Amino acid sequence: MEKKKKFEKHLSLILKEMCKRVGVKLKDIDFNDQQWFMKHEWTEKEEQDFKKWLVDYLYGSKEARDSIMAYPRKVKKSCEDVASWFILDYGWKIK
Repeated sequence: MEKKKKFEKHLSLILKEMCKRVGVKLKDIDFNDQQWFMKHEWTEKEEQDFKKWLVDYLYGSKEARDSIMAYPRKVKKSCEDVASWFILDYGWKIK
């Protein structure tokens, strides 16, 4: 049996929020599967709602910015860019 991946606390919180939005628990996702993000779907509206949440989360938490962003500036545009890239790389597929 493969070991479950452990994530840094802010990444874990972000992934939990993302999972909650499609009705799955973080512990039920197999992150050892390279296509884990293709296993669930959300609508474009759900994706945009998650993006807004992620932007607000990053903007409001210096610790989260330091953890997630390569250049952790408290600038809304930077937070939006990081949220867009996160969703592009790890977001669920669109229905």
